[in-house]
Amino acid sequence: MKKIFAILLFSPILYGQQDTIQVVEEVVANQSVFHYSENSSINAKDIEELSPVDIGDVLMKISGVNLKSYGSLGGLKTVSMRGLGSNHSTIVKDGFTVSNTQTGQVNLGQIEVDNVVGVVSSIGNRYNTVLPISAQVSGSNFLIKTFENTFSSDTLQIRCSVKYGSFNQQFAYLGVKYQPNKWFFSATGAFRKSVGDYNYSYQNGLLQINDKRLNNDYQDYNWGVSIGRKWKRKNFRFGYKNTAIDQGLPGAVILYNATQDERMTTNNHSFFADFQNNSKKLVTRVYANGRMNHLRYTDPTFLNTSGGIDVTYFNRNITGGLALKTIGEKLFFNGGTEFILSDLTEDGQNFDHPSRLHNISLLGANYQLKSFTFVAQLSSQMVFEENPNGLSGKDRFRINPFISIEQQGQGKMKLKQSLWYRNSFRMPSFNELYYNNIGNNLLEPEDANQINYGVSFLPIDKKLSVFVRSNVYFNKVKNKIVAVPTKNLFVWSMQNVGTTNIYGFELILDANYSFSKNWKSSITGNYSYQRTIDVTDKNSPTYKNQIAYIPLHTVNFDASLSYKKIGARFSNYFVSERYSLNENVIANRVDAFLLSDLTVFYRLILKDKYSLKLQFTAKNIFNQSYAYIRSYAMPGRNYLISLHYAFN
Repeated sequence: MKKIFAILLFSPILYGQQDTIQVVEEVVANQSVFHYSENSSINAKDIEELSPVDIGDVLMKISGVNLKSYGSLGGLKTVSMRGLGSNHSTIVKDGFTVSNTQTGQVNLGQIEVDNVVGVVSSIGNRYNTVLPISAQVSGSNFLIKTFENTFSSDTLQIRCSVKYGSFNQQFAYLGVKYQPNKWFFSATGAFRKSVGDYNYSYQNGLLQINDKRLNNDYQDYNWGVSIGRKWKRKNFRFGYKNTAIDQGLPGAVILYNATQDERMTTNNHSFFADFQNNSKKLVTRVYANGRMNHLRYTDPTFLNTSGGIDVTYFNRNITGGLALKTIGEKLFFNGGTEFILSDLTEDGQNFDHPSRLHNISLLGANYQLKSFTFVAQLSSQMVFEENPNGLSGKDRFRINPFISIEQQGQGKMKLKQSLWYRNSFRMPSFNELYYNNIGNNLLEPEDANQINYGVSFLPIDKKLSVFVRSNVYFNKVKNKIVAVPTKNLFVWSMQNVGTTNIYGFELILDANYSFSKNWKSSITGNYSYQRTIDVTDKNSPTYKNQIAYIPLHTVNFDASLSYKKIGARFSNYFVSERYSLNENVIANRVDAFLLSDLTVFYRLILKDKYSLKLQFTAKNIFNQSYAYIRSYAMPGRNYLISLHYAFN
């Protein structure tokens, strides 16, 4: 069991499963991310009222997103968008990509959320042409905007919050931003901690098992500094951040035992810098960012000749690029190039030490008429692999097109339609190519083709405002990478074995009503249907079966009501039954669940620039016993008390 968990930890690919992360697309410092109706967004007020413990709890509220969570605070969390793997999505934080070439995906459970002021999910037609080039060509994006790395008009801003909750959950955050003249200086620090000893229950045949989660403790510290300068048409930013994490690693509860003592410590360093020039006819952005990830995994009781496992991995990633666009009345061009250099080393002697150089270039055109907008883009990707300790993966070259046509808002209801096609691919991660007893350096990249038709309109825009958006889409994924057991459950192989068809439908509703000057209410909801089936082999028992852990139905429904300074929010999240393997039989079925949270808050305005908000949240109020991943039990009813202070 321990070795299996280590394999899943360092190469989070579940057999027969595709995992997708939806990336939040962040823009440059002086632009807003919340102005595209075809994208899903969550603002700072909603984030605060949801009382999330990490960014994964925010992303699950977005239509089309499927969350996989292996625990509460600090547990491994990834999201899939529209049935594509997590590697097909890019996380963009304050205009810079967040990546991990070791695993190929970002652990959302390790991204704090107290400093986040907005999140946008972007798929298909995205107009922000000064984003990193890698984000512009990816299958989808999640854009995260934080408090500390953006320009604003206030000279001094302070954000502070403290939280305490069940299982000894403790949170503290402080952010200060000072902006004399055209400069800004910011400094932030945060702390999160949880014992994680929650009770759980599960059914084992006819026997009901009740127990308590152990070895589930988590704590992290992070701090960062940023500096920026803004001229009339130019701006510059530079920043650094450090995160240190120490956590236990509980296993699946069906094999759970009190002696589990595996641990993981992580130390991450990151920096970013960019310069943007907005002339009358040309916008250019030069950017660079880098990450150094140190990950140590220990298992002192693992039975081997060396008396346990103690291994440290070092993953480095440096990105640099140029993005630009011309400015015209009807026609403008955009393009750019980006280079990504990454490597992976380990403190032992028998591990491969791969390195990768990835170049992405893009050329596109945007033609705008009175009622229609046409977009065409062509991107190229070149990947060069080296492995001095063994066989290297193949060098790769791909051409990826994107085309779209969009009808602008028409009539009183502002009817808007769009149709687009995108081709994208994702490279195998270092773990998939080189990990001991698993890696396969002959793996082909996964190729994805996406086509989408969307329509949105505003049927009512008076005292009651209602916004409706829907999408119908089809995705085809070729060369799907899966982990397949060979000799036994300890020896696996990575193979390209699949073709997946994905048929989907989304419906999003947003309604707001003001009873009076003091009474306000809102309802938001979304429904996602995803038929994600294996069409690899007609003779296979999994042919036309739903891909593992992709639910057929996902529903979000939130309602809020406020009177002057007091308010409440009722939040619901439903996931239909799934299967733990691609073979859709009863033995592999994972039960559906409905999570309901209730938040009550009181906001106190102190003078003109001070505000204080006290908030109480009851999570999983119906004490639902559930799991996103089979045998990884989630907490029952729990509570969180929050105090937020702001000075503008």
